[in-house]
Amino acid sequence: MKFNWGTGAFILFGGFVVFMLGLVFYASKQSHELVTENYYEKELEFKDVLIKQELTEKLTEQLQIEVKDKELILNFPKEVGNNVSGKLFLFKPSNINDDKEISFTTDNNLKTIDLSEFSTGMYKLKVNWNAGENEYYNEEEIVIP
Repeated sequence: MKFNWGTGAFILFGGFVVFMLGLVFYASKQSHELVTENYYEKELEFKDVLIKQELTEKLTEQLQIEVKDKELILNFPKEVGNNVSGKLFLFKPSNINDDKEISFTTDNNLKTIDLSEFSTGMYKLKVNWNAGENEYYNEEEIVIP
């Protein structure tokens, strides 16, 4: 068989078609997880979050967040009082199935949460907490060893 420009064009076109079909197959196997299912409602709540963050920034002492030996330690500011309650949202960007929501209350401004059931890796921690009539909000990235 003689190799000429027609054969070369056919091989080039055939290779392109195979490449495109491979790309379509690979793209169809990718995960399409959303950060949240109801993102529009969350966007509407964003103004409330900004107000809570402003109030949090006005505190003289800030919330201290520490991960130590598979435990999450939250040390709340003394100036807000002793009765602190709220919710923790732990979002793992790499796997939506590892996301957790934990409600908490504390009487001594210190809360310890066991992280032994969590998978290792980076989490985005969102702490929505209130003391008295004021609501506060903190957000931080943590790494669970």
